Amino acid sequence: MEENLDSAHRRLPIRRMGLTAAAIALAVVLMGVFIYRSGNVRELAATLKSAFGRPGFLICGTGLFSVSLMCGMTRWYVLLRTLKLPVTFGAALRLYAAGHFFNVIGPGATGGDFVKGAWIAVKCPGRRTEAITSIAAERLIGLVAMVVFVTTVSAARQDFFAESRVLAILRHGIYWACAACVAVILMLTAINWERLACRLNPRPGGFAAKVLAEMINMWRTFRVCLTHPVAALLTFLLSIANHVTDVCCYFLLSRAIGMTIRFRDLIVISPIANTIAAVPLTPGGAGVRENALQYMMDVVKIPRPESTALGLLMFCTIVFWAAIAGVIMASGFGKADSPRRGRPD
Repeated sequence: MEENLDSAHRRLPIRRMGLTAAAIALAVVLMGVFIYRSGNVRELAATLKSAFGRPGFLICGTGLFSVSLMCGMTRWYVLLRTLKLPVTFGAALRLYAAGHFFNVIGPGATGGDFVKGAWIAVKCPGRRTEAITSIAAERLIGLVAMVVFVTTVSAARQDFFAESRVLAILRHGIYWACAACVAVILMLTAINWERLACRLNPRPGGFAAKVLAEMINMWRTFRVCLTHPVAALLTFLLSIANHVTDVCCYFLLSRAIGMTIRFRDLIVISPIANTIAAVPLTPGGAGVRENALQYMMDVVKIPRPESTALGLLMFCTIVFWAAIAGVIMASGFGKADSPRRGRPD
């Protein structure tokens, strides 16, 4: 039995390495397809080079991405304060930076949440369930804000989604996602799951009772985050600001390469591309985001070299800030943040 367990433990890292290698290989293939579909590599290179002729747009577009990250970080910190968890602002900043760093190098755009969850569980040993659930609550509020944002835009820009059958199907998918988000929010806030759990009457001290207690603790945490009048509204508005800032970042970078795409088109395209990139296929959604962006820009008749150049500039921006996040994360190693004593008001 012990030999079987040992062999299983030895195989696990090998499987993880295999999955990581497969994700990286897929990212390389997708990025290769993305660049190949530009049609003219020389024209693509010339378009990228032209960005340095407009350094103001390039610097502002790259720098604005940090505002998007700070909106996300502040959103999570608001929830930490609402839950009265003993995490300082500095610790939250480093944990969020770690999350962004591993989001970029891990599969999809949410892989860093697992790393962030493991770290915050160490910092809050007495309230691990609430600490980890705060990350899920932050993601849920961000997802709801994203769906509301995209649903509103898709309802206002039905002309864009009427351009192809794929986009029409995507629009209906967005509406279904909005309905699903409403259903999840109602399930977490309108139903008293603790009262229902009491009817199960599990054996005290048993495994089922412990699992049920943890699930109820998670539900309470979600409910506090979603029903607190100030925290819920503030985190929702920060999420919207996050998405709008991303659109503005794309817009400034598009101006850096002389692209004439309209802001009203980017406000449809970029959030959908970012949402698709969250699917855990490649590290940081590399290749997935860019191909989605390129496909939707074909709809608004943007030349392939320009849409490809914009995708590459945004990719470099994300990687640049991931490197900055890695430095911030590394600065926290070996530092013990003095926890807040008691429960902050």
